[in-house]
Amino acid sequence: MAIEKCPQCEDQVLDNKYSCPACGFVKRDKPEIQRHPERSKITTKTTSKSLQIQGVVSLLLFIAGLVWFYISGDEYAQRNELNVVALVMFVVGFIWYILVRFFIWRSHD
Repeated sequence: MAIEKCPQCEDQVLDNKYSCPACGFVKRDKPEIQRHPERSKITTKTTSKSLQIQGVVSLLLFIAGLVWFYISGDEYAQRNELNVVALVMFVVGFIWYILVRFFIWRSHD
């Protein structure tokens, strides 16, 4: 086994390694495709604060609507009514969450 230099950090690594243990650089079959793994990951650091907050708020709205709908279900069933407010919270929260996830996905293309 021969020792070669990592193209990213110039540390000496064995040539049969798939990645550099020092910096995490991923060794590819074709040198022109090589890239640093940190640049290809979608993380919360690369997601805008606005989208993160919207995701949390929409998830809370979804859960609150679902819980309220089930807690008040017996009360509304006795009156033969439907808890429309809780149902709207549930549906709006769900659709909002799906849209936020789509926008996050689109922003990382």
